[in-house]
Amino acid sequence: MKMLLSLKLWLAVCLFAVSTVSSAGIIWEATDGDSNFISFGSSAFPFTSSDTFGIFAATADLAADAPVYTFNGVGSFASASPFKLGLLTASGWVSEAGNYELSAPNTFLLSFVKPGVITNNLSFLFGFDLKAAANQNPVTSVPLPASVWFMTSALMGFLYIGRRKQVV
Repeated sequence: MKMLLSLKLWLAVCLFAVSTVSSAGIIWEATDGDSNFISFGSSAFPFTSSDTFGIFAATADLAADAPVYTFNGVGSFASASPFKLGLLTASGWVSEAGNYELSAPNTFLLSFVKPGVITNNLSFLFGFDLKAAANQNPVTSVPLPASVWFMTSALMGFLYIGRRKQVV
């Protein structure tokens, strides 16, 4: 019975991982015409960081396209069109790894992870007067491979068969 519970937990974790991988970065838009930002690094918390952040068009590819606007520490961006946010790292631009809506309206804490860096690899960006855009369909989406669906159904079958073989 314990093995069955661990298999169910493992299956749930795998399905969650697949679902989060298939959903790409967030597209943001300003709530009042302009959005304001202030950044903090994990090592220099009370002070603004020197990290470079960029604002890209909503359809931009962070690996290939140039940002529309860049800022260090504190920035403000006035636009009526949706946009993406990125952090400049040694390996190029990366999108946010996560976001958290704060208790103040239209205020988010965005976290960025610097790839390949062992210590002080987090950067935080507070965004004011912004919200997730209504259209979150990524331009380039990668469908889930059929093997994921087949593997999931096979695991569900094994869980069902294991459940039927209980001693009465």
